[in-house]
Amino acid sequence: MKRIIICFAILLVFGGCAYRHYLGLHGPTVRGTPDIHDGVTEDAECLGCHDPDGDPIGLPTSHPQFTGCLKCHNDPLT
Repeated sequence: MKRIIICFAILLVFGGCAYRHYLGLHGPTVRGTPDIHDGVTEDAECLGCHDPDGDPIGLPTSHPQFTGCLKCHNDPLT
C-alpha cells in the first residue's frame, strides 16, 4: 500500500500540468518578451490577449480559469 501511495504522489507531482506550473517547469515567462508585456499588471490584461474563448492575440492559455497569471509567469528567467 505504501508503494502505491508513493507512486501516486510521484505521478501527481510530475504528471499534473498545474503542478508543473507551480514548480516552475512551465514555458516561457513574461520577462522573455518584455517589449510585448511592458505595463501588464493584472490577470485581466493577460487574459485579454491569451483567452482561448475570445480572439487570442498571443498563445491561448490552457487554464483561463486560473488566477495569478503574473505570479506564475513573471518570474525571473534563469
